[in-house]
Amino acid sequence: MNAGIIFIYVLVGLWLASIIWAVNDIAKHPYKKKIKKLIWTNIVVVFPFGGLIVYYLMGRKNLSEA
Repeated sequence: MNAGIIFIYVLVGLWLASIIWAVNDIAKHPYKKKIKKLIWTNIVVVFPFGGLIVYYLMGRKNLSEA
């Protein structure tokens, strides 16, 4: 197998693991407003690349304040 293909598989695996981690983190977080959970889950799933970056930078802090 080509080393480039293996590298791509590793990157895709890490990306999928990051999405699963983010959705799991959102699901476990207790909030008073359930709509925030729905909004952040949709952002991460619908916009996988940008959604993950936005969640890591802003979402966790935003959920802590809820």
